[in-house]
Amino acid sequence: MRSIRSKITLLNVLAIVVAITVATIISAVSVANLGHAGAEQSLRLLCETGQSNLDYYFKGVEQSVNTVSSLIDADLDRLADLTTEQTFHNHMERARAIFGEAAENTQGVLTYYYRIDPSYSTVNKEPGFWYIDLDGKGFVENPVTDLSDDQYAAVWFNKPKETGEPVWLPPYVTDNLDVYVISYNAPVFYGETFVGVVGIEIDYKTLGEQIRDIKVLNSGYAFIVNAEDGTIVYHPYIDLFKIPEDQRPSVPTDFYNAMIRGEHHHEYTFEGVQKHCYWLSLSNGMNIVVTVPSSEVHGTWYSVTTWLIVAALIIIVVFAALTILSSRQITKPLKNLTKAAEEIGKGNYDVQLEYKGNDEIGTLTKTMDKLVKNLGAYIGDLNSLAYADALTSISNKNAFDLAVHDLQARIENKEDHPEFAIAILDCDDLKTINDSYGHDKGDLYLRHACHWMLRVFQQSTVYRIGGDEFAVILEKEDYKNRKTLESQFVQKCQEIAAFAKEPWERVSVSLGIAAYDPEIDKSLDDVVIHADHKMYQNKRRRKKEKR
Repeated sequence: MRSIRSKITLLNVLAIVVAITVATIISAVSVANLGHAGAEQSLRLLCETGQSNLDYYFKGVEQSVNTVSSLIDADLDRLADLTTEQTFHNHMERARAIFGEAAENTQGVLTYYYRIDPSYSTVNKEPGFWYIDLDGKGFVENPVTDLSDDQYAAVWFNKPKETGEPVWLPPYVTDNLDVYVISYNAPVFYGETFVGVVGIEIDYKTLGEQIRDIKVLNSGYAFIVNAEDGTIVYHPYIDLFKIPEDQRPSVPTDFYNAMIRGEHHHEYTFEGVQKHCYWLSLSNGMNIVVTVPSSEVHGTWYSVTTWLIVAALIIIVVFAALTILSSRQITKPLKNLTKAAEEIGKGNYDVQLEYKGNDEIGTLTKTMDKLVKNLGAYIGDLNSLAYADALTSISNKNAFDLAVHDLQARIENKEDHPEFAIAILDCDDLKTINDSYGHDKGDLYLRHACHWMLRVFQQSTVYRIGGDEFAVILEKEDYKNRKTLESQFVQKCQEIAAFAKEPWERVSVSLGIAAYDPEIDKSLDDVVIHADHKMYQNKRRRKKEKR
């Protein structure tokens, strides 16, 4: 018969083997699920970032065109008669001034135009105007398109005329310029009579500027798809303009069908490579897609799982040997280690491994602790990627959206009466610095501006919500002292500009602050819009003062 010690040793060894095996399986499955879920979450967050950037940009273009359309409509409504050439000429001059200012304040505008319907231009002999900026040196007027010879091809004119509503058009090669563009167009009316169309055309490469910084793992990237037919509109590695329109690539059929069904997370094969992707709809009718090879998605958790299995085998061998030598001494730390492994298998990475012995159990404990920290660091990296701005290290647009969501919930809570204000800050002259001194100096300019925002708004979180745009949510003491803080910030910028030696060290920031008023603001978006409007008023006023 076997001795009691042998039986206890055998039972302990079996218990150790079973416990470690179960813990390893649970941990491996948990890591695999975490890796897959983490990859999907990372793709979704990056896709949301790109969606936010593009929709914010599209909103800016729409706002510019719609504002111009409204102002031109209002100018027409003040006119008693449009049949005289001088009256119509004066109207066109006012429209030039309105549209010129709007185009200068809108990023990425390739052309802007006010095209008069031929029935009006025949009477008044002014068909409209068309301004083009191909080289970034300023807008130059060009002859407008002859609609009489191209009646059916001028979709940018006929579609808003037919629908009577502003409209985004799918990508097309613009008239006379041979450039691949997208455009937003709005009709203009004199009373109930259609007068013409105002619109802005954007080089499709400008879309890439909004999402070019989206990188996933080693080789993931973002691209844009036409939601109507699945044609790729922008791709960072394909020059679509050099490809004939009828030969431009499309997403695979199964991917396109997934878009139609609304399946945002999808796996597909492109050119023999299996890929993971996540897509979201854009406000202009297109879709943004963030994609990464499946091998890179699975590679991370494959390696962690393999490491877990190897570690588990080592654990079993070491613990079995130690149990044979001294079953009584290892019983207690083994139980503690088993409990820790079970907690890790459940996804709890805040476990405390207290055993400090200088033996195999101690080595095992250190190994498991290192594993927990590595997994925690991996999760932390994902959070940093999602919520921290890579250039300035402050909170990014995703973090701002979360804060906005929480504030909106407080607004909707009838028992809560939040007091806060939103500050919108926009760095002036960033494009000039980038163009004149390079993007590295533009990055230094942004960091300098961010530094002084943090110095002034010390009690509040500063968010970078766009390329040169920042936001601050002012609460508590900062909310009460918002006017003083605004004055301090303006004064600080003036002091910096006065003593700075280099252009990129002269911090110049337009600032607008709007406080939440429950009688006026129905949602937090209203506060943001008011702050944004005040910022642009400040920007225009400061531009006039510089002149």
